[in-house]
Amino acid sequence: MKRIILTAILLAITLGIRAQSNATQIEYFLDVDNGFGQNTVLDIASPDIDIAETVLADIPSGISAGYHKLYIRVKDVNGNWSQTIRKHIEIVAPFVENNIVMGEYYIDDTDTGYGNSTTFPINPEEQDIEQAFTAQIAANVSLGYHKLFGRIKDSYGNWSHTFRKNIQVYLNPDTDIVEIEYFFEDDFGFSTKSIESISTPSADGAWTFNVSYPTGNYNFNDNLFVRVKDSNNKWSITTILDEIESLSIDTYLQEKTLIYPNPFSDNLFIKLPDNQTILKTKIYNNLGQVVYTSSKNNSNIKLDSIPNGLYVLVLESESGKAAFKIIKN
Repeated sequence: MKRIILTAILLAITLGIRAQSNATQIEYFLDVDNGFGQNTVLDIASPDIDIAETVLADIPSGISAGYHKLYIRVKDVNGNWSQTIRKHIEIVAPFVENNIVMGEYYIDDTDTGYGNSTTFPINPEEQDIEQAFTAQIAANVSLGYHKLFGRIKDSYGNWSHTFRKNIQVYLNPDTDIVEIEYFFEDDFGFSTKSIESISTPSADGAWTFNVSYPTGNYNFNDNLFVRVKDSNNKWSITTILDEIESLSIDTYLQEKTLIYPNPFSDNLFIKLPDNQTILKTKIYNNLGQVVYTSSKNNSNIKLDSIPNGLYVLVLESESGKAAFKIIKN
């Protein structure tokens, strides 16, 4: 650890000197004596036979922190030197708050030594930290499971223990949503229905587009199914947009038809108003897939083969069509 050395330290040293002549100078040195008068010499402000002097000793910058020996002697007015007095002293490095200042990491068994791996900054630098960092994975690291090693260093240059985390390296290319596909009723597969291209593709967004109904006179509640495709030609799940309103829709069939029980377990009962006949029945799951279809006037539908979940029931009679949310549990 690189030490920071104090260049000055206050040493309170009391010397009792008894001589026939006044003491006029004090000489001191650390550890090594260069000879009388060849070390640091200070004049005594008030020469006297008996003195008590406080010395402000300058510590050379090359002196390391730790324990040392300070030697002191005095000289009188006649040039005579006293015996050399020795004091044990400790030079203490200045206090530095021991904050965490940097970190480093490496993948698998590629440790090249402390301070030689990929570093990451610490912000703010504190004694206790909780910080996330992004590890850059080299291009030559294979896909699959690896070990990420990391450690941190404090302001004194001390390193922590090396921690280890299991990670998985996989391709995660940036993808944008580029197309929207929508349809009513039957799904004939991806890219077989109406397609809307997105003028400004992005990974997330909200887009407005016009939906054209198929030709013909429709006077019923309908279900709009929507899905999107990304720049890697991957399709999303199909979603039902059931908050679509159409002009001139006859809500009579929707409001007067009885569907019970709902939620149901195995059997679902249907009663149309005015003794109307059921011409066609279809049930869609939440992916827009048809799980049940019938062209019979069947008011009691057995649905024990479909899994629990939310479905859309579409009924067609001589007066039009109507859609209902049903739940199997």
